[in-house]
Amino acid sequence: MLTALLLSNAVVHASPSMDELSAQAALVESTELRGIWVTRWTWKTEEELRKILMDVDEAGFNAVFFQVRGEFDAFYPSEIEPWGRHLTGTPGEDPGWDPLAVAVDQSHELGLQLHAYLNVFPLWKAGEKLPEEGSPDHALRAHPEWEIQGPEGQGLLTKEQPYHFASPGNPEVRFRIAQVAADIDYRYDVDGIHLDYIRYPHKDASRDPVSVARYDASKSWEDWQRDQVHATVAGVSAMVSVPVTAAVWGVNENRWGWPGVSQGKHDYYQDSHAMLERRLLDGIAPMVYWPNQSRRGERLDFSTLLADHVSKSAGRHVYAGVNAELPYEQLVDCIRSARREGAQGVIVFDYSLVKDNLEQLKNDVFQVAAEPPPMTWR
Repeated sequence: MLTALLLSNAVVHASPSMDELSAQAALVESTELRGIWVTRWTWKTEEELRKILMDVDEAGFNAVFFQVRGEFDAFYPSEIEPWGRHLTGTPGEDPGWDPLAVAVDQSHELGLQLHAYLNVFPLWKAGEKLPEEGSPDHALRAHPEWEIQGPEGQGLLTKEQPYHFASPGNPEVRFRIAQVAADIDYRYDVDGIHLDYIRYPHKDASRDPVSVARYDASKSWEDWQRDQVHATVAGVSAMVSVPVTAAVWGVNENRWGWPGVSQGKHDYYQDSHAMLERRLLDGIAPMVYWPNQSRRGERLDFSTLLADHVSKSAGRHVYAGVNAELPYEQLVDCIRSARREGAQGVIVFDYSLVKDNLEQLKNDVFQVAAEPPPMTWR
C-alpha cells in the first residue's frame, strides 16, 4: 500500500449540514460498498481473526478484503505456494488451522462479503533469509529467473520498494498468479479476488532476460510493459468465476501538472483506467491516501483525484481507497466526499489503523445499513 503523504496545508472541508447528512444517508441506504483491508500483519491466531471480523461487522462495514498472499506464499493450505511465515515465524510451517476458511465462514455468517486479497508481484522482502527448501518450494528459490532486473542486470531494491519483484513480462510468473487465484476460487466460497501490487516496482524495470527476449519492438518499451500488467490481470479474470478488483495507484495520470507526483500509468506501468475500459477488472480501489485540500484542484486533493477515477470507470465500480492514518476528521470527510463524487463505496486502509475509532465511524458515516452494489454485468 501507498505510504500516506500528509500535506502541511491540508484542511477538512466544512462539516455538512443536517439536511446534507440526511440526503447522503438516503443515497447510501440501499447500496454502498463499505470495505476494509485486513492485512497479514494484523492477526496471528484464530481468536484474533474472529474478533476482527466481529468488530468490522459491528462497525457497519459490509465487505472484508482479507490478505491471503504476501510474498508468493499462502495464508491457507496450498499445494502451489508455502505457508506464510507471519503466523508461526517459520516460512512454510503449517499453523494447524485454515485462516481463509475461517474468514470466509465467519464473514458469511455475519453477512459480510469476503474478498481474497493477493499481493501480486512481490517475491520476498529484501535482506531477509530465503526460506529453506520445502514442499512446495518458495518461488524465489525454485525460480530465481523470475525476478525482475534493471537495465544492467542488477536487482531493483530501493528503500521505497524493499521487495524482490517477480517480472510481469515472464509468462510463467503470470501463469502462477492466475493459478493461485483459480485455486482459491475453486476451493473457497470467496466473493471476489482482490489484487494489490499489480504493477512494476518503478520506471527502471524490467530488463530480465525473458522480458528482453519477448519484447515486441513494434511498440514502445513503456507500452509493452503496460501490456504485461494488463495480461496478468486478464489471466486472473479469465481463470476465476468471481469479481476481480484491484488496489491501484492514487494518481493514474497527473492531469493537473502538480509537481513531484508519481503516476500509475507512467511510473509503474499500471494504467488502471485502461483496465476498466478493456473490461479486465470489475472494479478498482484507487489509493487516494491524501485528504481534501483547502481548495479543490490543489496538489493531491482527494476529491479531484477520486472524481478523475470515477469519470473513467467505463461502467465498472470505483471504490475510494481511504487512509486511516489521516486524522479521524479527515478520514470521515473523505468518506463523505466519496459519496458526493459518485464512487460506489469506500475501502479503508486498514483495520489496525481504524480499530480504535470503529464505533465512532459507525455513528458518523455508517448509521444506515447498506448492501454492496451489484455488478449488473455479471
